[in-house]
Amino acid sequence: MKGSNKTSAYRITITLDSAEFPVDEQVRNALLTEFRSRVGHLVEGLRGIDAEQDDIDISTGYRYAQVPATCPLCSEPLNLQSVHLDTENGALASAVCSSEECDWSGDAVYRIIDLEGSESDAFESSVLTGDIAPDYLPY
Repeated sequence: MKGSNKTSAYRITITLDSAEFPVDEQVRNALLTEFRSRVGHLVEGLRGIDAEQDDIDISTGYRYAQVPATCPLCSEPLNLQSVHLDTENGALASAVCSSEECDWSGDAVYRIIDLEGSESDAFESSVLTGDIAPDYLPY
């Protein structure tokens, strides 16, 4: 973006796989706090990135994204209708803003983010148990 003041992407994702963290929660939290601090010091020295220590989130485990079922224009609730499978990994639902003053409509996009199975009475996340690993795809 040479010679431009425009920016893109408001999030930077760093993934550290196969890291072995301490089992003791207090020790692990101290390590994560130190890691967050060090990343913060690195970011402070980068030109073009205006971020504060509070903008940095460090945690362990997998994460998933979700958006609220509210209108992107007026923030009123969406009415979701007619769910149908798509040809990829999920489904679509027709979405209409519930506000009479707003005419936003579109599709709500659903993706499979986990599979929950049961060998007993308790349902377990296949991601958390390590039976499947999620893919991380950019928008």
